[in-house]
Amino acid sequence: MSKTREIYFEENEQRVRWTQSSSSGFKYDYKYVGSASEAEFDLLMEFLWFLYEDRKISYRDFKETYDELRNFCDQLKGLVD
Repeated sequence: MSKTREIYFEENEQRVRWTQSSSSGFKYDYKYVGSASEAEFDLLMEFLWFLYEDRKISYRDFKETYDELRNFCDQLKGLVD
């Protein structure tokens, strides 16, 4: 079974964290996005790079992309189960 960790995003500096830690100890003001396995997180990063390249991403766009990908991954998992 793969490890699931929490994803946090900081819009101003365009920083992403995939961690087991809570956001209370973070240096930057990260917002919670959701949880993901390592493979799902890697897929999200690749997908965001494909969509936005070097352009800035808003928290809203980041979260919407995560939600769409989360739904897709959940549907795939349902096909396997």
